Amino acid sequence: MIIYNNIWLANLLIREEAQKARKAEAISINEQKEIEDKHPVGFYSPNIFIRIGLFILTCIIVSFSIGLLMLMVSDTNVIDKWGFSFFVGILTYIALELMVRKSNHFKSGVDDALMWISGGLVLTAFIILQADVSNNFPYSRISFFLCLLALFYAVRFTDMLMTAIGLLALIATIFFVWKDLFSWGMATMPFLMMIVCSGIYFLSKRSIGKKASLYYTSCLYVVQIVSLLVLYLAGNYYVVQSLSPASEGIYNSAEPAPVPFGFFFWAWTILIPFIYLGLGIKNKDVIILRTGLILVAAAAFTFRNYYHLMPIEGALSIVGIILLGICYMVMKYLKTPKHGFTYEDLEDGNFMDKLKVESLIVSETFSGTQPQGENTRFGGGDFGGGGASGNF
Repeated sequence: MIIYNNIWLANLLIREEAQKARKAEAISINEQKEIEDKHPVGFYSPNIFIRIGLFILTCIIVSFSIGLLMLMVSDTNVIDKWGFSFFVGILTYIALELMVRKSNHFKSGVDDALMWISGGLVLTAFIILQADVSNNFPYSRISFFLCLLALFYAVRFTDMLMTAIGLLALIATIFFVWKDLFSWGMATMPFLMMIVCSGIYFLSKRSIGKKASLYYTSCLYVVQIVSLLVLYLAGNYYVVQSLSPASEGIYNSAEPAPVPFGFFFWAWTILIPFIYLGLGIKNKDVIILRTGLILVAAAAFTFRNYYHLMPIEGALSIVGIILLGICYMVMKYLKTPKHGFTYEDLEDGNFMDKLKVESLIVSETFSGTQPQGENTRFGGGDFGGGGASGNF
């Protein structure tokens, strides 16, 4: 299903690991070059600035092309029909397939622009079609279609942002269906969202490292981040109160309407970020750890929205001073690594940590059997390690 050359994708992963090994001085420049020569990659992937420029340029070209086509058929009524948007979207998608297959574009900006334009046009065609059929179509129909569309692009092009949109569309579909299906749907919505997001998180967690999901590791990490955030928001007191059936009291009276099981949701709002932090530290999971750090601020803002103990400027200043102090003490404490933690950048805290390509790099680089003495030391004799240079 994936459109890119699988061999080039695998070689790209190996090259990235070789580059990190070179930065860590585990291999020499010559060894890195030998690895890159044995694992060629034919993708066109420019740097971020050229990518942005190509994205903008592609959007301009496609916009002018669509405008010219609209001028050509302006005397007819097809422009207002769903078929026109669908036709242009299919043409744009065909151009996307050709650019990737023939010109080997990979995250170049051109393929990004064509993907978003084609997806937006197809979605627009679907919305127009639903409006033509009925004026009171359910929102769940659009969110479900968006979920399928984004999932297709995510699987086909391993796009992380499409993955996030597809997951959010899936959650929105469940929300709308549950809301319309039962009269008590909104009352039980927080608990349903908690169950759904927990299930999605654990499924994505178990999928990482599997052979079938090798090229979707980054997408699975995006799924984890989104599911953790939505899991917290499902029980956040402010969100629950805003979406509760009694939320009209927020606008029709001076006092907000109380939330059933308010103590539970307040406990969820305050404790979940710290539970994330604890689990991240215990399991050495950077994603859940950093998500917890972000949600600590969300919990503080939620509390501040209901209890005004001091001006917001003073509260933020105090919290900032405390956080800076904690960061300073932690950095001093972890200057010498302890319990698997350090504040140093080890060049391996990324999505490829669990791919274990070290043995493949070594086997491809050092072909044949290397004779070794009893006291063999790699890399200039300063320390024993993974071949820091070509001198043995």
